[in-house]
Amino acid sequence: MSDELTGYLSRCRDSVFLHIRGYLEKRTAALPSSMRKCVVDYPYRRGKALRPALIMLFNGAYGGRRAESVKVAATYQLLEDWGIGRDDILDGGTLRRGRPSLHILYGMPRAVNALDMLHDCVCDMLYSYCGLSPRRYKALHSLFSEATSVTLGGQHLDIGARDISLERFTGRAYMRIAEMKTAFYTVTAPCLLGAEISGKKRGAAAIREFGRALGTAFQIIDDVLDAENDGSGLFGKAPGNDILEGKRTLLVAAAFRRLAGAKKRRMAKFYSMPSMKRSPQMVAEIRRDILASGAPGECRAKAEELTAAALRIFELRLYPAMKGPCRDMIRDLALKLRDRSF
Repeated sequence: MSDELTGYLSRCRDSVFLHIRGYLEKRTAALPSSMRKCVVDYPYRRGKALRPALIMLFNGAYGGRRAESVKVAATYQLLEDWGIGRDDILDGGTLRRGRPSLHILYGMPRAVNALDMLHDCVCDMLYSYCGLSPRRYKALHSLFSEATSVTLGGQHLDIGARDISLERFTGRAYMRIAEMKTAFYTVTAPCLLGAEISGKKRGAAAIREFGRALGTAFQIIDDVLDAENDGSGLFGKAPGNDILEGKRTLLVAAAFRRLAGAKKRRMAKFYSMPSMKRSPQMVAEIRRDILASGAPGECRAKAEELTAAALRIFELRLYPAMKGPCRDMIRDLALKLRDRSF
């Protein structure tokens, strides 16, 4: 990763969370103090802010103003904080950004109530804080809404896939889930938002193709990293979380196809049982089998293929209409997402 991109991402992250804090300090001031603490918990933990960075990079590459894009980027980060809170509840996640998950810290009822408030904050922040014209607000709100509905649709498919036996779960089914649950809200929507803020009216079709390929690659790598997580603390999540939840991923499908005999039967049995019956010892055994199967390498190769496809789209159909240095940093960021180790 270039020094220029490293510096840009750091500045973007600081700016985004400065705006979030400024907004939330006022927006939550009248709430009961215990509720306010719960509402601001995830936003104040400061994620990587990669999605806001894509908004700002695409806006900058198309000649847009930074002052407007950073407020929208901060609002989108708030949408992510709401989304990961929901994910943690639905998936039973116990750690987030190195600390106990919201529902673990505060209990399920308070966590759900706080997340309802946080989603209301997203809508209000886009309307009242970003200072958009009515036309621009309508366009950006439409993209926020699309990101939410597509992601929730993908979450629905992800939940349903856990009832599918490993013998019947296919890579094609996984790709549809990844494209909906992750790719659109992680890459496509931020890139479309950045272009929209800049006033760019062409290129949406290419952006959607670019985002679908790069965002799917992002999810594949995320699944591999979740399995490789040894609990050392770099990931900020509990080790073996996806395995414990019984998530159907490309990694799991590839490992199941590669395994044979007792290991294959053990894996099929594990993924067919209710999650509450999966012990830590079972999770550790399945994790070892998956890592030893060669499936992580196969999945990384698929992610590399998708990233290469995304970059071809970018360089042929998007890059020529963009300005430096943001357009070069977008390319560097795509490679960073492919090569990340946590």
